[in-house]
Amino acid sequence: MNKLIPEMRTLQKAFQNELHHNILSFWIKFGLEADGDGFYGATDLNGNPILNAPKSCVLNARILWTFAEAAKDFGNEEYANVAHRAYQVLKNDFADSQYGGYFMSIDSENKPLDTIKHTYAQAFVLYALSKYYEFAPSDDLLQKIKVYFSFLEEKAKDQQQLGYLEAFTRDWQVYSENRMADNNEPRSMNTHLHIMEAYAACYKICKDELVEKRLKELLVLFIEKIIRPDGHLGIFFDEAFNETESSKAICSFGHDIEASWLLWEAAEILGDQEIIEKMKPLSVKMLNRVDRVGVDKDGGLFLESTRFGSHVRTNKHWWPQAETVVAFMNGLELTSDKKYWDKLKLSWNFIDKYIIDHENGEWFTKVNRLGIPYLIEPKDDPSPYYRNDWKIDPWKCPYHNGRAMMELISRIEKMISSKQKP
Repeated sequence: MNKLIPEMRTLQKAFQNELHHNILSFWIKFGLEADGDGFYGATDLNGNPILNAPKSCVLNARILWTFAEAAKDFGNEEYANVAHRAYQVLKNDFADSQYGGYFMSIDSENKPLDTIKHTYAQAFVLYALSKYYEFAPSDDLLQKIKVYFSFLEEKAKDQQQLGYLEAFTRDWQVYSENRMADNNEPRSMNTHLHIMEAYAACYKICKDELVEKRLKELLVLFIEKIIRPDGHLGIFFDEAFNETESSKAICSFGHDIEASWLLWEAAEILGDQEIIEKMKPLSVKMLNRVDRVGVDKDGGLFLESTRFGSHVRTNKHWWPQAETVVAFMNGLELTSDKKYWDKLKLSWNFIDKYIIDHENGEWFTKVNRLGIPYLIEPKDDPSPYYRNDWKIDPWKCPYHNGRAMMELISRIEKMISSKQKP
């Protein structure tokens, strides 16, 4: 492994450059409102704001998480200012002072727009607040985080069945017609993955017994119910977490590879030895499975497969590419097998060549199998605000790629330091 240190240093510098001079700099230059205190809901490919675009709770929470982590890691005042701004936006504009929780979206004038309370979005707020506390700790913020966790447990936790309910009306009545899942199934992998992620972040800062209990329950849920025997994640489930028939035909490669390292990270934070012993081989199995069927020969990750694996959607979206390089780094750490470093380099080369917009900054939303960006408005997406020809939209954020760069920078540093110790 010592022979890899020069390569690691070279790539680490590339990741630092990408983080500071392309991703975060783009968001500082183009994401902050010129005539307001928040962030634009969308921009075009060149960073021009779409002034009438709604503002997404998920996007703003992800901005908070990203810049809080960057400010914590690098001591950069500009990053700190963005993190403080994002915190104020969530607190002042997205928080529902009447019924609790956070609106899914607000309009360009900061008025509530989509008032459905998606558990997915609520989890991202907890995740972001926990990271913000790591950067700017205070007793008041910690108390707010604990109260919010208890609130989610009261409102979103299913008291009769496994897991968490998916969506609610503004006043927290169960709402089954507008879940995040297109088919409105009672349970989704994606919601539970990000609740797990949020609870791990929360437990990291507070070590509360109930947070610990719920985090363990979620990890066991993934180990026993959500991860399929072949290493892929199930997608949709009934109330007892039996996978639905419509779900069994789908493999989401991006979520599979993201979960391969997120679940391991959560197991480490939890510190339960039994969970750790179960999760380590599962994490490697999940990574290997996606590598075998979802990673193209050029290192790019396909979006998903359908029809029980017979049909692969060969589009390569920006966020799964980011998760792929972190997952391969995690595989190297877990196994010390150099093949994962080689795979990481191949995937990074794909990102650098095809996904990064070296001319206008940030990353393209989606490219085809040949690496050619889709730069036209999609015609098959019902949402007018999730577009291939924009750089920022309600889902296009600095969180996946920014987090990936920060993970790689810190993990490489940790690995090199461990190898250089006498």
